[in-house]
Amino acid sequence: MRTKLILTTAAFGVASLGALAQVYSVNAVGYINVTVPKSGYALIVNQLNTADGNKIGTVLPSVPEDTIVFTHSQAGGFKANQYSFGAWTDAAATLNPGQGFFIQNTGAADFTVTLVGEVPQGSLTTPLAQGLNLVGSQVPQAGKLSTDLAFPAGENDVVFQWNAAAQSYKAASQYSFGAWDPAEPTIAVAEAFFTDKAAAGSWARTFSVNN
Repeated sequence: MRTKLILTTAAFGVASLGALAQVYSVNAVGYINVTVPKSGYALIVNQLNTADGNKIGTVLPSVPEDTIVFTHSQAGGFKANQYSFGAWTDAAATLNPGQGFFIQNTGAADFTVTLVGEVPQGSLTTPLAQGLNLVGSQVPQAGKLSTDLAFPAGENDVVFQWNAAAQSYKAASQYSFGAWDPAEPTIAVAEAFFTDKAAAGSWARTFSVNN
């Protein structure tokens, strides 16, 4: 899976408070390109908010016919949503920042998904249930999972990443005795992953494009 992120930052309402301080109100919008391999799957996460509450037709407005998205829940397992005859089977479905999903390319050529929207800012929280969760960072950044992206690793948590080139899962990474084994996972922009949480919690982060 190859990703590319381009952000355009727009500053509004710049107010001077004398010689000591300035206040900035900043919104950041942009797009993320993700390549989905031919006759294969990519495991991705939407990291940009859309104006309609992240409905699937706005997050993924133009994909090839017969593309399938698979979301996952502990209660129901995988749920398929297919793009056929120019529309999604479940048009009311949403793909919110932090919610991971598989996207299947049923065609014979790679295609590129372009995610467009506003970067999530402020206090961001992704719930993590005990057991399997399909998630990703709400913030469109690459880096080490805990060190850079503030993932709340707990004892015996396990992370499973997808290798789009090999079309298989990578070797699992487990958090044991206060460290990742064999190494701390490195996460790309728009990359989702499964985490098997030993205990419920939440992935909380405060983010601003000013910082």
